[in-house]
Amino acid sequence: MRRPRIKRLALVVALSLLIAPGTWLRDDPNAAAQDLVRLEQLDVAQPEGWPDGLTLAGAWNVANPNPDFGGYSALRIDPEGAGFIAYSDRGTYARLPRPPFAGSAPALTAVFPRDPLLHDPQDVESVTSDPASGTIWMGYENHNAIRRYSPNGTSQFVQPRAMDKWKSNSGPESMVRLSDGRFIVLAEAGGDGLLFAGDPLTSDEPLKFIIMPPGEFLPTDMAQLPDGRVLILFRDLQLAWPPFASLLMVADPAAIRKGKPWPLTELARIDGAGLRENYEGMAIEPDGDGVATVWLIADDNLSLLQRTLLLKLRYAYGG
Repeated sequence: MRRPRIKRLALVVALSLLIAPGTWLRDDPNAAAQDLVRLEQLDVAQPEGWPDGLTLAGAWNVANPNPDFGGYSALRIDPEGAGFIAYSDRGTYARLPRPPFAGSAPALTAVFPRDPLLHDPQDVESVTSDPASGTIWMGYENHNAIRRYSPNGTSQFVQPRAMDKWKSNSGPESMVRLSDGRFIVLAEAGGDGLLFAGDPLTSDEPLKFIIMPPGEFLPTDMAQLPDGRVLILFRDLQLAWPPFASLLMVADPAAIRKGKPWPLTELARIDGAGLRENYEGMAIEPDGDGVATVWLIADDNLSLLQRTLLLKLRYAYGG
């Protein structure tokens, strides 16, 4: 191994320890469990090099004194409200109002109902849903499990054989239910991708493919665009502060082939001053003909040194 790479790995390890959950915790155990979120709009410029069809429409720092708030690794549009549901790596969730708004606004932070057969920690890293039925599927790190949770409270999970060899802390980091009912699941590390013909709890063995982002970027979430393609969020640790760089890439599920790399097209990098953070959650909603709104949320690792940022992007994907 070359010396520059050894030096980089050592620095990245040091940075990882610095920002790891449990280090420099911002939570006050005596804090009242208030559920009022406050948004601080960031005065930041759109990073250079973004394509003409992609615009930074807003950026906010989200604050909440509730000690259970933070650590969000997955995001989806709230079908019952005007905002979002964010899921954390501690098994909690929060209903967040949609910005912009002035002052503070009510939120709801709670523990997501546990599956009694799925032991702790119940680390939710990915979430996808069927809007028609209200059913959601959750990807769990440490278990390499996919859980199905129905609106009536019924819970079941599966630990697919195809995920047996995935590292316990690099499991189903990204998952999306496509509009045709198929599922794509990506491992955080190792370059493994799976395409299920249907619900992973009832489908046969998935088709295996390869995910090869540039450099050392790793997938953290994905969501489907209205035109059928998938937008994938990647993150890398770099020698900067905050030590994160994020990357958005576009891929077509129709191009997935067994044992082959999934063709990826770079859309934009999120590495501008004031915007660098640990983005792990993404949700997409249509916003007119050929346009979509993309929401990103950052996992603050419950650290005083990090922020829960919420970004709003406007993407003219049809242009």
